[in-house]
Amino acid sequence: MNPGSRLPITISELATGTKNALLVTGECEMAEPDAKVVEAIAFFEQMLQTMPGDRTSLEFLVVAYEQTGQDEKRRDCLIKLAHTLLNERDYDNAQVIAGYLSAYTDFPPARAAVQKVAAVIQDEILRGQYHSDISGSGGIPGADAPAFAPAFQDVGLEVHALSRAASAAEMDLVWLWKEREFLPKEICMDVLHVLTDRPVTDVPALISALVLLDEQHPELTDALMERMQRESEMPMIPIELFEVQRAAAAVLAPAYVHVRGVLPFALLGGDALVAVLNPLNLALQEETVARAARPCHFFMAHPRTWQQAAAKITMTQ
Repeated sequence: MNPGSRLPITISELATGTKNALLVTGECEMAEPDAKVVEAIAFFEQMLQTMPGDRTSLEFLVVAYEQTGQDEKRRDCLIKLAHTLLNERDYDNAQVIAGYLSAYTDFPPARAAVQKVAAVIQDEILRGQYHSDISGSGGIPGADAPAFAPAFQDVGLEVHALSRAASAAEMDLVWLWKEREFLPKEICMDVLHVLTDRPVTDVPALISALVLLDEQHPELTDALMERMQRESEMPMIPIELFEVQRAAAAVLAPAYVHVRGVLPFALLGGDALVAVLNPLNLALQEETVARAARPCHFFMAHPRTWQQAAAKITMTQ
């Protein structure tokens, strides 16, 4: 992609950029909402009808409702978001949301949500102290508290964080498909429904809009890949012709590879050759370079051959 080129506004940019679009400089008066913001609000409201606890939709709507002056809707979204974060064990962000909800404590459901967050976090603190006391006294943890639990929980939280980042990025990609008319709106909605209708687990699972599109409408995959290739100027590679190098695969953590769809398949000198499923995600490329701690050269791969190559890594590691 040319350095000066700019992708259309993404979901995350809509959320963070509404303030500049809606506030009148130097005044508290609100301007008419931008048409893209209105369309995005309607889009995510529809998503929530199908998946009431979808985190990405709730996070976007909280910001959008605030910037469009819809205070009651924002309050209701904050309540739902607090429960979603607790279910995902994202206690730090749950406390942040509880702080916002403290402005609505005269509203019983909001007050109940704040109390629920406080109770759950207090329980976690006490539970951690209990296990600490058991360990310090030389006691043996019970069956529900194995010695390896803290490390396992850390891995689970890492997978949760990777999954949240991947979900948001892939929803941005589907939004781009819709905006650029790469695919019909109905097909984009189908992909989004499957993309967001997945449980949060501790097991790494690939989150890729392109993979979902290929599973649902394989007849559209090649044409879509050609459109994305032209947009990104990233070369395609027939990864099935390469034997993935063990040293290359070790450049990135397996959880990162299998959740984010980023596969280092060869080393060239000190550089890594990396096959990706989302060539339009520049932030992912930057993160990959930082994690690999070396220059990376990116290539776009077909979703089926990418998964076959990644499966081989899983079996040999």
